[in-house]
Amino acid sequence: MSEILRLFDIDAVGSETGVVYGDKGVELEDQPLVWAIRILIGRRFDIPEAIM
Repeated sequence: MSEILRLFDIDAVGSETGVVYGDKGVELEDQPLVWAIRILIGRRFDIPEAIM
């Protein structure tokens, strides 16, 4: 997921517990995009929402 977010210039790195965002975090205008990406990845790879 972090690799996809970086395509949209959102500073994110994968970790053992999930995704860690950079200094700025996720800006307000990016939140709908991040939410949509999480849903699409979850559906594609059968990942429950609670884990993402």
